[in-house]
Amino acid sequence: MDTPAFATVRTVRTLMEADVIITALRSAGLNPVEQGMAGHFSLAGADIEYPVQVPTEELAAACEVLQAHALNDASA
Repeated sequence: MDTPAFATVRTVRTLMEADVIITALRSAGLNPVEQGMAGHFSLAGADIEYPVQVPTEELAAACEVLQAHALNDASA
């Protein structure tokens, strides 16, 4: 069985931001990873970050959706 590869389309600091982005991606017919299944990064005393991931083949479309919704990270 092949495991699909995922790519991070955006990393955010709150779960609420991740939920908004995931909703926008789903509305566009894409398949973002559920946040409950995605890892998050945290070190003692450091900020937590939540990666929003999509299947690798959906990365370009996901970037377009985020840009269209003005949710794209300006520094990316």
